[in-house]
Amino acid sequence: MMNLDLSKYMYTQTWFVNSEIRKNLFRNISKNNKINMLEIGCFEGLSSCAFSDNILNNPESTLDCVDPYILSGTNQEISSRNITLKTEQIFKHNINISKNAPKVSYHKMMSNEFFKTNKKMFNLIYIDGCHEPNFIKDDMENSFSFLKTGGIMWMDDYGGGHAGEIKICMDNWLVNYKGKYKLIHKGYQLAIQKL
Repeated sequence: MMNLDLSKYMYTQTWFVNSEIRKNLFRNISKNNKINMLEIGCFEGLSSCAFSDNILNNPESTLDCVDPYILSGTNQEISSRNITLKTEQIFKHNINISKNAPKVSYHKMMSNEFFKTNKKMFNLIYIDGCHEPNFIKDDMENSFSFLKTGGIMWMDDYGGGHAGEIKICMDNWLVNYKGKYKLIHKGYQLAIQKL
């Protein structure tokens, strides 16, 4: 299990504390190997800090965090999460005090925009961005394109709300990409390894 010192960080939500990736990731990766990681959807950064504190130990490891921080209740809102004026500030504070802060890069933009200019390939991608089906599909397709062979793509909310739309969307992706991955985890979250 990834360590996460809650007394060290600021937060209003503890969704990540009981997450399956936190409990099971080390069954699939070694924290001392070089890992280039991408996280889509960071909220207050508890997951980002857990990754920084636990899996960026190799001198060449990196974490790219992508989140547009669009305020809830605005015309631009595309997320079901409660983004406030303080959310991004909390994220930045938390990342700055995380163990491997210098290895973390922050991209305040939509994931589609990030992928248009990204040239890096990743060993590990954690998707917890917008929960709308078209965004989930795009995030999975784009992420898989930038995932190294043998790399892991881990998705949150597979068993989550929106009347099962998230699960249906992810299941459709799995069918379309059959033969290109190995399923390594299926519960509330979903994880695959690229073949």
